[in-house]
Amino acid sequence: MATHSVHQKSSGDRPIRTKGNRPPPPLSPGDLISALPDAVIHHIFSFLPLKDVVKTSVLSKRWRCTWTSTAHLAFNGVRPRNHDAFYFDFPSLVDSVLRQCTSPTDLCLSLITERWSMYILPPSLYCWSWLVRLEVSLCCFSLDLTVCWPCLKVLSMEYAKLSDDFPRRILRESPVLESLQLRQCWHITNVIIDSTSVKDLLLIGANNCLLEKIWAPHLLSLRVSGMWKRRIFTLDDVSSLVKADLVFSIQTFSPGDKSMCYDVMKELFEKVHRVPIITIGGWCLKVLSFFEMKGVPSPLSKCQNLTLHTPITQRDLPGIAYMLGSSEFLEKLTIHLNGLHVFKYMFDKEWKDHFNYDEEDFLFSRKGNFQCLEKHLKSIEIIGFKANSFGSKHLHALIKFLLGDTLVLEKMIIKADLHSRKGQKNHQAAVLSKLFGVIRNVLSYQKASKNAEVIFDYPF
Repeated sequence: MATHSVHQKSSGDRPIRTKGNRPPPPLSPGDLISALPDAVIHHIFSFLPLKDVVKTSVLSKRWRCTWTSTAHLAFNGVRPRNHDAFYFDFPSLVDSVLRQCTSPTDLCLSLITERWSMYILPPSLYCWSWLVRLEVSLCCFSLDLTVCWPCLKVLSMEYAKLSDDFPRRILRESPVLESLQLRQCWHITNVIIDSTSVKDLLLIGANNCLLEKIWAPHLLSLRVSGMWKRRIFTLDDVSSLVKADLVFSIQTFSPGDKSMCYDVMKELFEKVHRVPIITIGGWCLKVLSFFEMKGVPSPLSKCQNLTLHTPITQRDLPGIAYMLGSSEFLEKLTIHLNGLHVFKYMFDKEWKDHFNYDEEDFLFSRKGNFQCLEKHLKSIEIIGFKANSFGSKHLHALIKFLLGDTLVLEKMIIKADLHSRKGQKNHQAAVLSKLFGVIRNVLSYQKASKNAEVIFDYPF
């Protein structure tokens, strides 16, 4: 069942042009529904599917055209019953709705289909001059049409077939565009962003993605995620970056692919070593672990705020050591305890031989190698501490090491996740009992900083 929805934005870049802003007509006795302000009506619409919103036009004369003044139009999760007829009619349906609306600033076209068939965007959409946000999925762009989006700030394209030239055309005709999101798009090989307004770029990989190069000297934020097949792009110029999220994986099919993965990570870290805010996912961290165990030198990083998304296992600790050793100015460390699947070929015999060590001995051997622990690291946050992590010897070894060696630490916050199903009070009590035991152990660890405060944050 389709879940089309219409929402009113809390604020907009353009005033909504509608007759509904005029004083309501005189009320007939008992006609209280017509007295509702437009803001309230639009709030009601936000809870209804699009087809039901349109039906409200029969409730009163004043509501007859009110739905056309909404700022947010969302065709979410459309499931066509007749595929052949649908792909012929869907652009016409969207075009018809847009022509009746006065000035929608947000538009979302998201489809759910078993055929992965694509539709062509209606021509009228290319010249909606008041559009502020556009999200499209499974669509084809007409390359011969002129784009005119002077107010567009966010553009998200998912499962879209693109050419190298089309994003450049969009950038030329979208002078205030701030965020560009390419989600599993294909046929595009180079992303060239010379616009000074675009500050955020999101790239989600796909098996058929052919992206080779990113050139964006004015970009401030780069987010890379998803699964990339055997290869990933190179960063040609991202010299203005202040934030980089590297939460991706590269699909490998043979042991020989790992050398390519190492080259990719070396190049990426050389390009982002000046970035002050870095997020690293589990796959990338495990490659860095191999660098640490092989003695691969790391470029000194300017990172001040480091976030890791990974379970703390024997294959993660060396990667954490690698980042701590290279980030001498690190002030805040955040660890999200979640997992990411890593393909089996990443762990061949060579990997296993390198990761046969005792966790406490390994960390002790790195004492004195981390300047950030001596001078700058003040805040540590561990998020997602679940019951299955309470007994993790690798996590406890890391906590013990950080508390015992961070000289200027001010606060370590451990956020426990004690989620349980309803009716499991006995289980919840047992989990709390185990947590209290963990708390006692952690609080008994020696602290290098006299000002260090250990805080356990957990729901009651």
